[in-house]
Amino acid sequence: MPIAIWSSRFETGIPLIDQQHQTLFDAVNRLADSFKSGTASVQVKASLDFLVDYTVEHFQTEEKFMKEMGYPKLTSHLAEHGQLVAKAKDLQARLAEGKPVTVEVTAFLADWLKHHINESDMGYVEFAKAHSRAKR
Repeated sequence: MPIAIWSSRFETGIPLIDQQHQTLFDAVNRLADSFKSGTASVQVKASLDFLVDYTVEHFQTEEKFMKEMGYPKLTSHLAEHGQLVAKAKDLQARLAEGKPVTVEVTAFLADWLKHHINESDMGYVEFAKAHSRAKR
């Protein structure tokens, strides 16, 4: 059973961003499944590695978009991205050292993703819409 369920409430109306968000939801669910199914740590590592790499790629897409439109809250948004990337890389390092990384990690990531989209990402979406209307 997925712990990060995509719904229309997470849609930004920006096709590339929405597709990337859906991929992140899927990655979080694959990571949760690898824990729940007792899959070998190799699968947990592969799932976490994909999630980290894809998160970095997605954040670069968002950051480029925000810079191009002159989003005034870019700095704080970048800080949020940095915090998650640091947390995820810490998890990778813990796993590589043989330290326990548990399914609670997945719940944290799912919760962070949902809140970040609904709060921070929707902030730049609203700014983009208002910016677009002002240009007309």
